[in-house]
Amino acid sequence: MNKRFSRPNLSLKGTALALVVGLSPPVSAATQDAANSLVLAPCFVKGLDTQINCGKLTVPENWDAPTDKTIDIHVTVVNAVAATPKKDPLVLLMGGPGQAGSELVAGLSRIFRKANESRDLILIDQRGTGLSNPLQCEKEDANPYADIQADFKLADIDHCVDSYDVDLSQYGTTSAINDFEAVRQALGYEQINLYGISYGSRAAMVYMREKPEALRSVILDGVVPPQIAVGPMGSEAARAFDILIKQCSEDKKCQAKYPTLNADYHQVRAQLEQQTIETTIDHPVTDQPITLKIDTTKFIGTLHSLMYGVGARELIPFVISQVAAGNYKPIAGIIAAGQDKPDKIYTGMHLNILCNEDISRASDTAIEKSRNNSFSGKHSIDELLAVCKRWPSFTAPSDFGDQVNSALPTLLLSGELDPVTPPAWAEIALQGLSNHKHYIAKRAGHGLVTQTCAATMVAQFIDKVKFEDIDDSCLDQQPLPGFLLNNNGSW
Repeated sequence: MNKRFSRPNLSLKGTALALVVGLSPPVSAATQDAANSLVLAPCFVKGLDTQINCGKLTVPENWDAPTDKTIDIHVTVVNAVAATPKKDPLVLLMGGPGQAGSELVAGLSRIFRKANESRDLILIDQRGTGLSNPLQCEKEDANPYADIQADFKLADIDHCVDSYDVDLSQYGTTSAINDFEAVRQALGYEQINLYGISYGSRAAMVYMREKPEALRSVILDGVVPPQIAVGPMGSEAARAFDILIKQCSEDKKCQAKYPTLNADYHQVRAQLEQQTIETTIDHPVTDQPITLKIDTTKFIGTLHSLMYGVGARELIPFVISQVAAGNYKPIAGIIAAGQDKPDKIYTGMHLNILCNEDISRASDTAIEKSRNNSFSGKHSIDELLAVCKRWPSFTAPSDFGDQVNSALPTLLLSGELDPVTPPAWAEIALQGLSNHKHYIAKRAGHGLVTQTCAATMVAQFIDKVKFEDIDDSCLDQQPLPGFLLNNNGSW
């Protein structure tokens, strides 16, 4: 997905699990050494006025060779407001794959303020992200306006890989779960409540399989079941785009303003297939002349990123109509806005996981289905396939794609408008969960806690771990903004 599975953008996995309440797992010597190395100190993060705590936990790069090379895992703790907090914190696992918890603290602490009243919030920079030995893969002179897919060379991948002083086979999901478990033990928590968004939901499910006794409850938001090989996701995007087209056609103002919306989209896409647009426009921020290039991949990727959330997706008809009319300033403005988002993706980590834990097991049928989708066509998958052929490979655990079976109390959250992890994916995941409840927000996209009242529902759930304590009526009250009708902001 481009950033988060697609921009990819805040987005992503059995044997039966026994629920052992109140028992800590055996502590290995490596884990004990790691626990002894964690020291928290007061710190501040951008966007948050209150002081929190940060620290680094030293862990083996290879958990099967604990005396060899070590790496540091960055930990952020937002202490509970209560003087005597609950003993089971809420641990937040980020999406991507490739997002860093430390870079999203300010926003998430506000989103989960209700849970944070009585519980610590724990954010961990997964190895390969943020302040945990990051694996970036960006051109130093990257230009989001002038760069297009055709300018990307596979040799750039070799340059990234050659710059890493790491064993890439140790930068998968399973190694990360060992890190998270070491953090739990180092902080002295007997059990935790675990929240995972997008790819973080998959990481949470791997945690459920590997360390069930450490978990009190689990929340999966924008669910990525282990059975799904992420990468061939064009069909999911096409589904969300079809919903948007239908909603516009049923809205009198939108239909009147954009009567040929679907045709306009496909006309622009067909034109870009023939020739890349290159023009000069005024920079959306500095107002200075700049070169803007738009190819099919950039056009599709920009629209796809807007589909993630309510409030952004409503811009899509306007953007399409303006590009079709030869006005490229609106799409340039969307590109500019994306540069300031805190949801950075560490591309090396993103590719290492997608190529080795997903693309490597994607079936020919799934790939061909994605390639033939009505929204993005081959652009949803072909570029990723080419990159993954070049990326170093490692073998994920043999049970990695197996269904996770668990009796842990599990809350699943889905958005009906989600362009990457549709509600049907959560239905696949819950087939192995004997103690669950699945909520679907009809007017939300990817990641319910960022768009709805779901964070309050999470707080209600983890208070006593009872589904009957959850008030989901707020999901039905979620407003759906009208579509943007002109550049004056009229809806």
